[in-house]
Amino acid sequence: MLRKISQFSFFVLWGRLALSERFKVLTPKEHIVAILNQAVVLECSFTVSEELPLGNVVINWQRDENREVVHNYYYGKDQLSKQNPHYSGKTSLFPEEFKNGNASLRIEGVNPEHSGEYLCYVGNARKGDNGTVTVVLAAFYNEPRLIIKQGPCGTSLMFESSGYPNANISWYTDDNKDVSFLSNTSYQQDADGLCTVQSVVDINNLKCNTTCTFVLRNAVVNQTISRSFTLITEECETSMSKPHYINLTNYVVGFILIIISLAVPLCLYKYVKANNIKVIVPSSL
Repeated sequence: MLRKISQFSFFVLWGRLALSERFKVLTPKEHIVAILNQAVVLECSFTVSEELPLGNVVINWQRDENREVVHNYYYGKDQLSKQNPHYSGKTSLFPEEFKNGNASLRIEGVNPEHSGEYLCYVGNARKGDNGTVTVVLAAFYNEPRLIIKQGPCGTSLMFESSGYPNANISWYTDDNKDVSFLSNTSYQQDADGLCTVQSVVDINNLKCNTTCTFVLRNAVVNQTISRSFTLITEECETSMSKPHYINLTNYVVGFILIIISLAVPLCLYKYVKANNIKVIVPSSL
């Protein structure tokens, strides 16, 4: 008798475990990139079965690090009384997609407060499962603004641009020589969450033609901005203009000498012919 009860208990336990194994919550393995001030959808799906009636479904989104409530849904409607104020009026689910196992969360107007780890729980009073979603915030950097200042000791170059997060800045000169160690780069975050990067490099002893390249890299959104320009010093412009002047003078003088060398014999010949002058060539003694 005890053996039959034990067998019955084993099958009940196995059935519950099998049922639990069949129900899964799935979330992306890779992080989700959210663009600053735009909407983002945190994907989360669950197994649809008769064991989880949609009328009794519980969907709970929380911050994984502190369990603060991002969005709650139960009793067939949103329950937002305990929602973190940073998400007030910004979150929504897709109730029409519950039947397809979609428990994704949409967040409007993301800002730096919204980056991090999220926990998606789906279940009911009997069972449930959860998964985590990682959100990484980013913003494309705008076209950099260049400022060039000429000083008595050298040339100062400055680039400025805004985006998110902090970008990697590099400077190069002729022959792809890295001079980033000479630069001074600073970052400042504004009220909207954007980071303004300002990078300054001082270059002394410029050559006649010095090509400088500024490179900004935002790895989160795989963005690279590269801008090159050539600096020409006044001494270089003067030295470049002198040879052209000298060459032109040489050409003019040479041309005049050729004309004179041709004109003198011609004029002499005409004079001799006009005056019937006989040219006597003395004979050798």
